[in-house]
Amino acid sequence: MIIGLLLIGLAVTPFILAPGAEDLAREPKMAWALVFALSIGLAALYRGTLKPFKNKWALALVGFCLLSFYLAPKPDLTFFGVRSARFWSWEPLYQGLVFLLFTIAVSSIKLTRQKIDYILTTMVWCAGIMACFVILQFFGLDQFFEHRYGTYGRMAGTIGNPTLIGPFLCLNLPLMFYQKRKAFAILSIIAILATRSDVAAIGLILTCSIYLMLKSRKLFIYGAGLGAAIVLTVASVYITNPTFRNICPDNERFLTWTRSLATLTTPVMRDSKKIYAITGIGPGSFKYIYHTQHEKQKVETSAYAHNEYVQTTYELGIVGLILFIGLIVVILRQKGGGPAHRALMSGLIGILGCAGGIFIFQVGTHIFYTLTIVGLLCNESVCAKEEICQQ
Repeated sequence: MIIGLLLIGLAVTPFILAPGAEDLAREPKMAWALVFALSIGLAALYRGTLKPFKNKWALALVGFCLLSFYLAPKPDLTFFGVRSARFWSWEPLYQGLVFLLFTIAVSSIKLTRQKIDYILTTMVWCAGIMACFVILQFFGLDQFFEHRYGTYGRMAGTIGNPTLIGPFLCLNLPLMFYQKRKAFAILSIIAILATRSDVAAIGLILTCSIYLMLKSRKLFIYGAGLGAAIVLTVASVYITNPTFRNICPDNERFLTWTRSLATLTTPVMRDSKKIYAITGIGPGSFKYIYHTQHEKQKVETSAYAHNEYVQTTYELGIVGLILFIGLIVVILRQKGGGPAHRALMSGLIGILGCAGGIFIFQVGTHIFYTLTIVGLLCNESVCAKEEICQQ
């Protein structure tokens, strides 16, 4: 039952849309991702299959979100005589609990080689079909999305934006390598490049590089050194060379990030000297609070910081960021050396890299797929059994 729900969720969340709705893709994808995540979690509870979840950082982060909520600033908001301060926090708190239960459920499933193949094959086929769809859109065919906000609607698959579809394909690309689906891999690479998204291009380079580096310890050491040198060089050129900045525009991302972090050292509420650098301004607060703090600067309205790490710092403070990075480090240190582990880890690192340039984890499809991979990496049976690790 749990495997069946997981496979259906993997197949539905990338393609679900709400024709005629104001938000055609993002809201329905998050809603259905939560439906399947909650169903899987409750099914695991009913069957009594949940096992201890060893990532204490993840558990601590969810608990800290509650503390951040209670310590966050409390604007005086009243609707129909009812105080509704910090109403924006209830949704992310609910989502966090549901997705945590989902991750624990996936990590607790008893897997055989056949079951793991079902899961990975479903992910690969969905990504392959999505890549085909993006290529069709490149030629102006089958457009679901209205052309607005610049490139919005072009090469978007059914995700909604080219900068969001690229990371989804990057996440699944190593799984295509693992299953030797060469046609899907080639189509995905073409689709990623067709989006003309810098975030997608960086994600592609990072994903393929990590997949190669994880082949051996020696390659990983050399690759890590080369990657660090490239990043430092590009960063220094970007900072010092205006011409290079014009060639590679950041669409004011750096300005938004700087302002977001600076907000933590300045009072949020009028007539108050209190700052929230340690515990943040509260879960889900960015799209409601950030713009009110920069009214005089005429900041363009945006619901997200376009950087998951900056937004986490804004909403949960320094402690929240440390816990978030800590849970990621624990996942990346999961033991395993088989082909399946290598593919899963490469896809995860690729999308974590993309999270530094776009709001990856504000889209239900990305969350559902990413946490499926996290659950598999934390599942003792995935790389503990040779017959699953080896093709």
